[in-house]
Amino acid sequence: MSIRIKQNPEEVVDLVFEAILKNRLKPGVKLSEISFQEEFGYSRSVVRQGFDKLVDSGLLIYKKNQGVSVAYPTEDETKKIYEARMAIEGSVINILVEKHQQNELDFSVIDSLILKEKGHHEAKEFDELIGISCHFHMSLAELCGNKFIVNSLKPLIPLSTLAATVYSDPNSSFCSFAEHYELIDAVKSNDLKKASKSMSRHLEHCVESLDFSNKVIKNNSHSHIFN
Repeated sequence: MSIRIKQNPEEVVDLVFEAILKNRLKPGVKLSEISFQEEFGYSRSVVRQGFDKLVDSGLLIYKKNQGVSVAYPTEDETKKIYEARMAIEGSVINILVEKHQQNELDFSVIDSLILKEKGHHEAKEFDELIGISCHFHMSLAELCGNKFIVNSLKPLIPLSTLAATVYSDPNSSFCSFAEHYELIDAVKSNDLKKASKSMSRHLEHCVESLDFSNKVIKNNSHSHIFN
């Protein structure tokens, strides 16, 4: 029986996204086309197409004769990532408040994510907390019902995760769970000004919680293990 070769490069993109969000891929780690082909059943050309998309989004870096590696955001890049997020997610909040005013929103998924966040926060399961936090922001964008907004935000979320991996400050008291709860409460109150301010403040706090004086050594190891 012949083995069916997977043909969708978007699946390669999603595999890398999830590996970053779950903290299984670190900044600077090199990726291998052959490893993807062998482990996940993709053709070499499909893997290359997926990697090209990831390079275009900024999540992977390509260097001639060195192949591709996971991005390692600088301080300036990190601040620009959050600047872009503020522009996009500010619009997300505007849309969600309007939809909620018209009784067009179902917050059950969001409420469930916040409960999971609370559990991970109390258990001090920080890797899991980061993953849930990322899904929280993507889920808000998906509630808008606009694929262009989702696609614009999609690469910025894992880029933020990579930045947090590099510049995380263990002494920071920043708590995403509490601010997410406050944000959703503001949306549910139909208070656009309060909700917009809450999102802006939350993303500003994300940047403020980072320590850009960290001198982290880049991880140049080779990795292809995602499960």
